[in-house]
Amino acid sequence: MMSLIQSKSFKTGMAILFALLLAFTVTGCGDTSTEEEAPAAEPHTLTGSGEGYAGTITVEVEMLEDEIQSIEVIESSDTPGIADGAFDAVIGKIIENQGTEDIDVVSGATGSSQGLLDAVEDALAQ
Repeated sequence: MMSLIQSKSFKTGMAILFALLLAFTVTGCGDTSTEEEAPAAEPHTLTGSGEGYAGTITVEVEMLEDEIQSIEVIESSDTPGIADGAFDAVIGKIIENQGTEDIDVVSGATGSSQGLLDAVEDALAQ
C-alpha cells in the first residue's frame, strides 16, 4: 500500500499549493516606492459685481482649477420675483458653457441678466 506522501494526488495538490504560494509572493513584490501624489486641487471663490436693473449685483463664483463649479448671487436689489428666475436660468447656462460667452439675457429681465453676466465676468477676470 502506498503511503499518503507518495500518492499522486497528494503530490499534485502540493504542487498546486506551492504554485499558488509562489504566485502570491511574486505579486506582493510590486512597486513600493514612496513617491507622493500631488495634492488634490482646492476649490476657491472669486467675487465680482455688475450693475443690474435696480442696482449692484454681487456674485461668488466657486472654481475648481479652471472649472466653474457654482455661482451664487450674494447681493441684488433687483425685483426678487423677476430677477430670481433670470438668475437661475443664466447661472445654469454659464456653468454648462463654462463661461459667459454667447449667453443670451432673459426676456423681461434683461437688466438683471446682463448685470449677472457682468458680475460673473468681473469675478472671472481676477
